[in-house]
Amino acid sequence: MSFDDAIKEHREALKGAEQAGDMTAVFESCHQLGILHQKKGDYDTSLGFHHKALDIAGQRKDNKGIFKSYNQIGIIHERRGSYDIALTHFQQALDLSEKLGDSSGVSIGYQNIGIVHQKRGEYERALELCHKALEIKENTQDFYAILRIYGQIGLLHKLRGDYDRALDFSSKALALAEKIDDSAGLSKSYNQIGTIHQSRGAHDTALDFHQKALDIARDIGDVAEISECYHHIGIISQKKGDHEKALEFYENALEIAEKIGDVVEIAKSYHQIGIIHQNRGEYDEALVFHQKALDIAKEIGDIAEESKSYHQIGIVYQNRSDYDRALEFYQKALAISKKVGDIEGVASSIGMIGKVKHLRKNYKDAFIDFLISLDIFEKLGSPNVDIVNDLITELTKEMGEKEFRKLLEEMKPT
Repeated sequence: MSFDDAIKEHREALKGAEQAGDMTAVFESCHQLGILHQKKGDYDTSLGFHHKALDIAGQRKDNKGIFKSYNQIGIIHERRGSYDIALTHFQQALDLSEKLGDSSGVSIGYQNIGIVHQKRGEYERALELCHKALEIKENTQDFYAILRIYGQIGLLHKLRGDYDRALDFSSKALALAEKIDDSAGLSKSYNQIGTIHQSRGAHDTALDFHQKALDIARDIGDVAEISECYHHIGIISQKKGDHEKALEFYENALEIAEKIGDVVEIAKSYHQIGIIHQNRGEYDEALVFHQKALDIAKEIGDIAEESKSYHQIGIVYQNRSDYDRALEFYQKALAISKKVGDIEGVASSIGMIGKVKHLRKNYKDAFIDFLISLDIFEKLGSPNVDIVNDLITELTKEMGEKEFRKLLEEMKPT
């Protein structure tokens, strides 16, 4: 069933519940419609339904319903990059759970707040909160919740560049999914393990895991997960230099996303297809796809994705030697990253701004930007440290040892 079909079904249920005056059913229909519209990327409509559900729950003093609504509203704001608003709602849900002595709700609150810190690049704080969530759940039989927390902790270690620990927790998630026979959990765990091997450059091993995930997703008919698998396989093919194969997988992912109306996934596919054209030197085509991704991000209010599109458009203009336009888009990306607290995004944009300055022979300012970018990536434990070090090496070679030493002398504090 597509999102549109499911929405139609729940709207009919909502109409019937309203006519019957069944407020419990009205709440549930609003809640489900909010989730469906969220998955479609229609965040404004989704928020409308969740706020309606929250009002109903508040009038009925339904604490469980209030908790669910706070969480869903927080998720939408988190997806949009409105992290402060998301934190407010997640904290309200957590406070309510603590007041009611609902340990399960407390665990969910810790995990959701941890996700916001993760998106902001505050990985240590995110790990601390996820471990708190895990501590609550470890002695329970809530294996599905434990599985999700293992996966989240694994992802955080991957983002920090600690691939051994990332693999450890992702493998724990996989083992638990096997134990409870959770096919969806298996597929997601295989996919995550694949991305870890991918980050290590072990592309063939990564491909094996993504293929396992794809086989399971096909067996259970999880079309959204199939699209995700295609996306990852496309990235690996691209990194192996097989751009034709990568493009085929991105287009397959795009076809599914369009069929089910998942505009977030549509934007991700546009983004990757744009990068393929970019790498081929087909800059006009690249700009078309990056603009499509940007338009969707603006439409749904996802400013974090908007920043990524600006960043890629900047790269295209840089490759065309249009440095003024490149800087314009890097600055737009940087402004958003600073606004939402995306520390990694800040480092990436500053690094690319430094690259443009380097290309313009403004070595001193370029070197300063590279150092700022390097410092952030080192603190995050990001593998992008190697990329920035390569940029610094290029700069020093171009300047020559004598001029570079002179630059270092100029930069010494007096």
